[in-house]
Amino acid sequence: MVKRQASVYFFLISFVCLRVVVGGEVKFPAPPLNSIKVDPLDTRSMDIFRAQSMKGKYLSSLRKLILAAESRGGPRLRPDTFSNIAIKIKTKHAPGLQVSSLLVDALLNILSTRGYQKDQIFIVDRDELSLARAGFSSSRKIDNLYNGYQVVSSRNQNYFNSIWLHDSPMPPTIHDRARFFLQYPQDRLMRIAEERKSYLPSILFLNDVFWINLSVAMDHLSLGIEGASANMTTGAISNYQRFLNKPTLAPATVAEILAIPELWENRLYSIMDLSHYQFANAGQFDAEFLGRESTLLLSENPLSVDRAALSVLNTQRKELGFIERKAKKLLLFQYAKELGLGDAQKAEIYDVQ
Repeated sequence: MVKRQASVYFFLISFVCLRVVVGGEVKFPAPPLNSIKVDPLDTRSMDIFRAQSMKGKYLSSLRKLILAAESRGGPRLRPDTFSNIAIKIKTKHAPGLQVSSLLVDALLNILSTRGYQKDQIFIVDRDELSLARAGFSSSRKIDNLYNGYQVVSSRNQNYFNSIWLHDSPMPPTIHDRARFFLQYPQDRLMRIAEERKSYLPSILFLNDVFWINLSVAMDHLSLGIEGASANMTTGAISNYQRFLNKPTLAPATVAEILAIPELWENRLYSIMDLSHYQFANAGQFDAEFLGRESTLLLSENPLSVDRAALSVLNTQRKELGFIERKAKKLLLFQYAKELGLGDAQKAEIYDVQ
């Protein structure tokens, strides 16, 4: 584990020193940004496949997208190759803006026809209450099923693993600090230690699990776009709110967590549904700024679909007089490139009929 992690370095962001602790054994120093080297660089495709999909009729379009990606060298979804699949969905802003259950149904249908059994697939999101609001689970149960498939939230004991965490000196929010006080009322040192830690969703990458990332797009002040990349990182870890409103720390945290080899290497596809997206009022749901486009995006790289979705959000922003969030200036894509996760600016889009 330590040997595999040694390929990732994390960098100095203004005056804040960030560290990742893996296995409780190694803490990496934070070199200046211009000294970062990641070896080997990621060589998988950044291509984006785009298809039109009417709401409620995802199956045909999604099947075509997956076949197109596979035909150009993408991972073939077969149980003898990828034995267990975690489908990470986004329900944070449900029911106003969420991954559609119809899209999840379409993906489950495709995997089933490929030979996957129900015990080889599970649906994941961090927050139990948002999963319930989105119609994927019941808030009264810990072990939930959606059409026979297990639904896992951070309430489940195997969602986090205590030795997989992101360690940052940034203070927590008042809400999180109060939670730690309630957990450890007599142990100040434990509270201080825990408030530095953000536990990783190890359920997505340990025990021979590979992930498919289903997301929607939302404007975000610090990231530029809260989409596929955020869904797998700040949308999945614990103690996450301390990062979200930090213009430098938020994109750095997203890029760093994605760059953890075990997480990054176990990705299959990221899929963005643009049937509903939010193009303004960064980071909080606001129905006034919802846009609609009957488009599905698919890529092996979550940064690619974020880059393509950002163009859609920017089109709406310009039409209504909002300032464009230019991808070339967004730290999310800059940091990801420096960490060897690919240059989203060079991703090519292929329309699938």
